[in-house]
Amino acid sequence: MLGTILNDVINIFKSTFMGGDIISIVIAAGSVIIAAFVMQRGTQIGSMTLLSLVLFAFGGFVRGVMRGPVASDGGSVASQTGGRAASQINASIGQFYDLSAGTLLAYFIAFMLLIFLVFGVKAALNRG
Repeated sequence: MLGTILNDVINIFKSTFMGGDIISIVIAAGSVIIAAFVMQRGTQIGSMTLLSLVLFAFGGFVRGVMRGPVASDGGSVASQTGGRAASQINASIGQFYDLSAGTLLAYFIAFMLLIFLVFGVKAALNRG
């Protein structure tokens, strides 16, 4: 069981932070850095990890809305963006429901480790 969790965490690291998609890497790294710099004490690691995951999901949502295909029916830009936003919400919710509990735990652990690492570096630099 522990081996399965570790393999899931390693796969999440590889796919999220070492994947070929630079925009996803920037969104993930940005959410980790924001959460680490907002964190005041080490005991806030759980809530800051949740914040980071929410920021990561929101960044993915905005990315999906912005890169969606533009409708060529002559509608206004606002209605096109609204339609893309609605379809992206449905797609995002569907992807979230398809995640297993093990995958969610692996995301939580992976983001938590990175936040803890960045927070440790920040704390070490602030001491001097």
